[in-house]
Amino acid sequence: MTDPSITVLRALKSLRKTGSVSRTAAGLGLTQSAVSRAIAGYEQATGLTLLRREARPLTLTEAGEVMVAHATDIDRSLAALSEELAALHKNRAGTLRIGSFGPTASTRILPALLGRFRKAHPGIAVSIHEGPDDTTREGLSKGLTDVAVLSDPVDDLDALPLATDRLIALLPEDHPLSARPALSPGELSDLPFIMTLAGNEPAILDWFRQAGHRPDTRHRVQQTHSILALVGAGQGAAIVASLSLPQDMAGVRTVPLAPSTERQIYLVKKPGTPRSTAVTAFWEFVTGADLRLPDGGTA
Repeated sequence: MTDPSITVLRALKSLRKTGSVSRTAAGLGLTQSAVSRAIAGYEQATGLTLLRREARPLTLTEAGEVMVAHATDIDRSLAALSEELAALHKNRAGTLRIGSFGPTASTRILPALLGRFRKAHPGIAVSIHEGPDDTTREGLSKGLTDVAVLSDPVDDLDALPLATDRLIALLPEDHPLSARPALSPGELSDLPFIMTLAGNEPAILDWFRQAGHRPDTRHRVQQTHSILALVGAGQGAAIVASLSLPQDMAGVRTVPLAPSTERQIYLVKKPGTPRSTAVTAFWEFVTGADLRLPDGGTA
């Protein structure tokens, strides 16, 4: 089977989104005829049909969908390669690629740690790839990142503990339940609920489920600041990771959960010797570093 070119893969990925050869060509910086020839040439070489051309907008066949499923990973691998080659071209000591599962890592854990690391190793370039927990795990598994910040389970990885995070309830500050010392699943299940999409949904649902309840989910929101805005506007209650919260939360009050639920957060890498001197330097630095968080918490 003939290997597809990068042009074919990127064209199919774009066509899946746009359904238009002209828009795909413009996005890739090619002519329409170049895009059409590339796809038709690969179809002829393999005997596969990749596009349903009789419909508008254009759609992909099953074979086309299979190719697009791999195109994103290939693009990410090529981007990682470009980063490393650019670092070598600039005579840097290499590039460190860090996977981050969300705001808890990206805003509360990594900034101070990376600030100290860059002072010790100014020649190492650092890039952060943020995504949901499962995407971050997959990126580490496929070698698209070198290390990652993840929560349990991490049994199959080399792991260093960074912090302990707890789930906490958010309520409008004038809500009658906001003065309670803690909130139970039953009390929160009676309120309109705003579900976070930042990676904690399974743990939140499990917390309700163990008590025989389920949240009355009215909104599903990715960004923590958007959740805070909805809670502050009286649109419902929410549960988020305490380390994901900013210092200023006007109009919103935090309340502990009963029973409480917490998770350990780790810096992880694949077992064994790191693939580069940059990763080795970072892992050795973190192993010997003081990992206390800026707010006084301990890692």
